[in-house]
Amino acid sequence: MGQQVFVLAVVAVTFVLFMTGKLRYDLVGLSAMVVLALGGVLPTTEIFHGFANDAVLSVIAVMVAGRGLRAAGTTEPFAALMLRARGTVGQLLALTGTVGFFSTFMNNTGALAVFLPVTVHMAREMRRLASSLLMPLAFASLLGGLVTLIGTPPNILVSTFRDEHMGRPFGLFDFTPVGLGVAVVGIVFLATVGWRLLPARRGSVSLERLMQMENYFSEVFVPADSQYAGRPLRDLQGLGLDVNVVGLVRGDRRVPAPQGHELIMAEDILLVEAAGGPLREMRERAGFDLAHERREVVAEEMGDSDVELQEIVIARGSPLVGRTARGLRMRWRFGVNLLAISRQGSRLVRRLADVRFQPGDVLLVQVRRENRADVLQEFKVVTLVDHEHPLPSLPKLILTMVIFGAAIALVAARVLPLGLTFLTAALMLVLTGVVTVKQAYTAVDWPVIILLGSTICMGSALEYTGTAQWIASALIRGTVGWPPPTIVAAVMITTMLVSNVVNNAATAVMMAPIAYALAIDLGVSPDTFLMAVAVGASCCFLTPIGHQCNVLVLGPGGYKFSDYARLGLPLSVLCAVVGLFLILRVWPLN
Repeated sequence: MGQQVFVLAVVAVTFVLFMTGKLRYDLVGLSAMVVLALGGVLPTTEIFHGFANDAVLSVIAVMVAGRGLRAAGTTEPFAALMLRARGTVGQLLALTGTVGFFSTFMNNTGALAVFLPVTVHMAREMRRLASSLLMPLAFASLLGGLVTLIGTPPNILVSTFRDEHMGRPFGLFDFTPVGLGVAVVGIVFLATVGWRLLPARRGSVSLERLMQMENYFSEVFVPADSQYAGRPLRDLQGLGLDVNVVGLVRGDRRVPAPQGHELIMAEDILLVEAAGGPLREMRERAGFDLAHERREVVAEEMGDSDVELQEIVIARGSPLVGRTARGLRMRWRFGVNLLAISRQGSRLVRRLADVRFQPGDVLLVQVRRENRADVLQEFKVVTLVDHEHPLPSLPKLILTMVIFGAAIALVAARVLPLGLTFLTAALMLVLTGVVTVKQAYTAVDWPVIILLGSTICMGSALEYTGTAQWIASALIRGTVGWPPPTIVAAVMITTMLVSNVVNNAATAVMMAPIAYALAIDLGVSPDTFLMAVAVGASCCFLTPIGHQCNVLVLGPGGYKFSDYARLGLPLSVLCAVVGLFLILRVWPLN
């Protein structure tokens, strides 16, 4: 009994830390694993078993293979068709249906990242608020993941749990009868009714609106007697002021995004971003003059053929989270100028260099075109601006589809296990040059992988100590007289609620042992309960922190925390009703 109490205490503290968000979720998972190990509730040989688990390796392989679909340009024709849709319902059906389809075969976060810029572009072209499109798009990516085994990590985790306890995993399309029904009903609801429940919100600062803002950028003139004439730009940092030099004009020469080693010469004009106070102090201490009255800055002064503006969204797990531009030395290390930050629709303009970045923040940055791809990969962010990408050669596209199609066929026919099949597919995509080695590594969401490995350890502790069985027995005693379908519904709803505050993969890991023990005690099929866990884990629509996809649209849509429940609550109820109905018929309790 002592071990059970200890495990329950660790799980409870872990849940609290997940909900508060004070620590990164991967660090929380690792901490829980270490505490369980030091507490002696698991044999030392089992502590790191989670990182060698088939489910973890399968998730890695599927992420890399999904990156191959993006690299091959399979999404480009669909994006072009989406832009032709007209009318709110038609646009939403095109958007949500397309992202839902791709989410069935690739990581849903990756699918959303592909179509997020398309959606923002569509909203701007149609002069509509992006808030009416972005949240439905994110929810559709989650619904699409329900349809197949590889659509979302919770499905893979539940399948692996079934294999370990029942000797056979779920097949690739075993989730389809239930998942497809829930996804179709959910997507139709989002496109016809759901979007009407959303308030009109203005999202992040767009490039066009920033260009039209007065008193944001200024030009200063460097006189010959200035103490900074002949010194490098980086010396201006010594003033300790929130002033950012975003351009330099020297005669006929224009230098966008000048580097720190660039020398300041007499009669230079510096294009600076600063509030009134820091600007005045810089002029007084550096001996600069205003070149002329403050005025609007046009796009030509912001960038040229080598420099461009980017709107980027900070994803959960990005190395930017919790850091500041000053601490990261973004300008000097990466050649990136931070121009503005939007947080849940509110534009932050004071002390930009000292603002700690949060998931969902939208940054307006100035970056050199040649470094753009490396910066986006390094920062693990999603761009909101479309770029011209030439379609790959037809042979490469055909090769990718053949490799991916063969992998799906082998898994569907149960010829090879999921992990081995998609690991082989991912390796072939790398060896054939469809995906570079760097792209393969960056395609993997490593914080999620760390979380999976550590929470699998918690799931093992729940089973090894009998805690899962103890919880199941307590639940059965508390639901005496309840019909089994009602208990299945309770399991699904509980999983839904937990997945809105805890990573959905971690939720599936911790709920699967309890659901399985419940089924065994009731003497019914565990498959019914495991399917309820799979559906519930992916229906996290109530909060922006429930899933990475929800976080990614927070800033661009200008949403508030409560906006998610306005659309997510009726969608969750609809998914629970449809999901329970289909589960009981496709996976009967007998």
